Amino acid sequence: MSVYQNEYFIVPREGNYTLFEGLNLKSFLEDDLFEDDLFWDGINVNLKKINTYLSGNFPEDNSWSERLKIYGNNDTNSINLLSKDNMIESMSFRVNFTTDYTIFLDKLIELCKLNDLLIVDNDLNVLSLDYQMIMDNIVNSKAFERYKQFFQE
Repeated sequence: MSVYQNEYFIVPREGNYTLFEGLNLKSFLEDDLFEDDLFWDGINVNLKKINTYLSGNFPEDNSWSERLKIYGNNDTNSINLLSKDNMIESMSFRVNFTTDYTIFLDKLIELCKLNDLLIVDNDLNVLSLDYQMIMDNIVNSKAFERYKQFFQE
C-alpha cells in the first residue's frame, strides 16, 4: 500500500461473533496482525449476491490469484475479496487520497447495508455505516496525516 492510500476491513455483523458499531476489535490481534478471516469462518454469506452487486457497480481488475477478486482499480480505489470454495475468507477495501472516492464510498456503504457487513478501520474500530462518519475517519486517519505531511512539505 502506498503513502496515498488507506485500507479498511469488511466483516460480517453476525457470525461466530456479533459485532456492532463502536466496538474495538484489538482483542482479535494475533502477533500484532488482525486476522479478519476469523469473522468469515463458517459464515454462509451469499457470494453470488455479493459478486453480482460488485460486478454491477465496480469494474473487475486483474488479480494475481484465482482466489482473489479485485473490484474497482487496484491502483486507486478497490475492494478485495478473497474466497475459497465459494466462501468468503477475507474482504477489504482501499481508498486513494489523490482521487475522488465519494461515489466509490457510497456504493461500498450500500453493499455493506445490503449484506449486513461492517467496516473496520486500521485502529480496529467498527465504524457506523454513515457516509460522513466514514469520510471523517478517512481524513482523520494516521495514513491521511502521513499523506498530508509527505505531500505538503
